Amino acid sequence: MIEYVYHPAEDFPSAMEQLHRIIGLLRSPEGCPWDRELTAPRTAQSIIDETYEYIDELKNHRISGQREEIGDILINVVTLLHMHEDNASFPATDAINEVCEKLIRRHPHVFTDTVSAHDSTEVLSVWNNVKEEIEGKKAEKENPFSRIPKSLPPLERAYEIQKKMKKVGFEWPDVQGVLNKVCEELDELVDATNTLEPNQERIEEEAGDLLFAVVNLVRFLGFNPAQTLHGANQKLAGRFEAVARLAVERNIPLDKEHMSEMDELWEEVKVSSSHHHPS
Repeated sequence: MIEYVYHPAEDFPSAMEQLHRIIGLLRSPEGCPWDRELTAPRTAQSIIDETYEYIDELKNHRISGQREEIGDILINVVTLLHMHEDNASFPATDAINEVCEKLIRRHPHVFTDTVSAHDSTEVLSVWNNVKEEIEGKKAEKENPFSRIPKSLPPLERAYEIQKKMKKVGFEWPDVQGVLNKVCEELDELVDATNTLEPNQERIEEEAGDLLFAVVNLVRFLGFNPAQTLHGANQKLAGRFEAVARLAVERNIPLDKEHMSEMDELWEEVKVSSSHHHPS
């Protein structure tokens, strides 16, 4: 048993110090087996998961939920710092000092009088110039995608590839061209599936081309594809949960023999939800 008396901190440095100490205690030999067994990949994934939970709270305008999810993100960030301290790869202060130095270096228009930037476009130009010319973080000339992390999930990687292509001028002139490309890829997928002897490899390839084109459309419209899909998942899951509740209330089994009844429930829920949020 670890004796620890919690007292709410009254300032940010004290709060962060206490969080760092508590996580250290949890990961100590006398602490929690679950916390000690955490790995960096697993904790990094938790940061992504908690970030999406924060986005949900942000969209729902729940301040208490936003506060809680930011706290959960911090738990995982500080846990990662502890892991690196425990294996002696680097102390937490090194990571924080490095990012502070980077912020100052990449904002010469704020911290020096040698560079000026009057809008966000000019700021991005200054940022990228420092990143590439001073820090040397340039993409390889023969591979413009070399700076895109290979561990990104496919959806996010497609988005980053398209952003890089836009950066060098490879971009559609208007949204109609992007829409036409989506329709073109859909037609090709339909053709691949409607042959007398469908080729699964070709169908998969055409399906991938269609997915890529849809991601590009979402990007062109100014949205993040992963967050857009996350919102669609939440909406569909919410509606089907409502269908399931109505099915239980009306003694309708959720199985393929009752698809027509479930379709009716789905339309009922859809109409009801559209009164609050347009579909």
